[in-house]
Amino acid sequence: MSKNIFADNHARSVVPEAELVSGVTLAVVLIGLMLTLPMFVLGGEMLTGLGAKQGIAAFFVAGLLLAALASVTGMIGARTRLSTYSIIIAPFGTLGAKALTALLTTVAVGWFGVTVGFFGEAVDVALREVAGVEYPAWIYGLAGGALMTGTVLFGFKGIDFLNRIAVPLLVLVLLWSGATLVGQSSFAELWNMQGRPEASIKTFGLGVSALLGIAAALAGGMPDLMRFARTGKDVLVACFVSFGSLSIALTILAGAPGLVTGSSDFTSNLIAIGLGAPALATLILATWTTNIINLYAASLSLGRLIGNRPDWMLTVGAGAAGAAFALAGVTQYFIGVLFVIGAMVPPIAGVYIVHYFLTHEAGETTMVKLRPTAAIAWALGGAAAFTTTFTELSLTTVPAIDAFAVSALVYAAITLALGRRTAEKN
Repeated sequence: MSKNIFADNHARSVVPEAELVSGVTLAVVLIGLMLTLPMFVLGGEMLTGLGAKQGIAAFFVAGLLLAALASVTGMIGARTRLSTYSIIIAPFGTLGAKALTALLTTVAVGWFGVTVGFFGEAVDVALREVAGVEYPAWIYGLAGGALMTGTVLFGFKGIDFLNRIAVPLLVLVLLWSGATLVGQSSFAELWNMQGRPEASIKTFGLGVSALLGIAAALAGGMPDLMRFARTGKDVLVACFVSFGSLSIALTILAGAPGLVTGSSDFTSNLIAIGLGAPALATLILATWTTNIINLYAASLSLGRLIGNRPDWMLTVGAGAAGAAFALAGVTQYFIGVLFVIGAMVPPIAGVYIVHYFLTHEAGETTMVKLRPTAAIAWALGGAAAFTTTFTELSLTTVPAIDAFAVSALVYAAITLALGRRTAEKN
């Protein structure tokens, strides 16, 4: 029998020693993950809405918060070498973990669909402007989705290989666009540009929350990637080199043309400043490097939910579901999706972080079906985020952080109180 050429994603087992990699390798993967079309669109939204100074400040505050959170969740992955979906079994129980894994699967497949949809629309715009080619946008979306699915079939090695090629090219194009922009408008003019009142992001807190919302699922699922880290130091290098600095700087460069054009449309903005062909290359590479992580996460979660199917079949199934999501027109709900994710995903991380550092349990260490304490903490964290997003009430001004903090504090308080009561009885 011939050997299966596709990768074993280790969805239900620890990562072998031979497959561990350095922090620099992981940083390149994370930079490729962040340099994506939805992030470029958000860059334009934040800079046009908040202006250059406040928009850049919001980006770096959110980036540092994301790096800190991702380092903590990633450290758990590096220590246990387990996927996120294995880690959450201990705090939530087997049934609770399955329910949340279904949610995380939906989030990952949904983001895959969002990005495929953006990809199809952006390629359509770019080809019309650059080459006068006109085909339905959904054709480009399906072709891109198939390409991304093919990459994920080779697991982390396929992801690493693509990013080693794509990330340097993306950096060059974004630096080129920044130099072109400064050549057309002085740095002082760009720096002093103010926000536009008609933009969707009007406050500093909303800008920070939007970026954290787009990356909340990523931070909560960081064990999926950091389980490949050799040491805890490699986790810190990967998270702060990517989220805390380079990814943010490059995303700002991608959104900067919006200061001049007043639009958050990344592709049209690059075309407007004379970079038509580079715009097309950038959106293809950026979408490819990021969306493969969304699909990789979806395949891992499906591996926990459906344990009797080979990894390649789960990957193809998740890719097909995401493509169907894109065809349904999910991109029109882009900003709304960010806030929903910001409310539902960070509380999961808040609970499993506290549980791990209090008990050092991870994986299938329990046969309990559902732990009410974890479910209550998660629900209260989500409720806090929805409340601070859609009402005038405010905790940290960033709903995604509200959700994480409330769930973590509630779970810690309940767990410690129950432990103290048990000790008193004994």
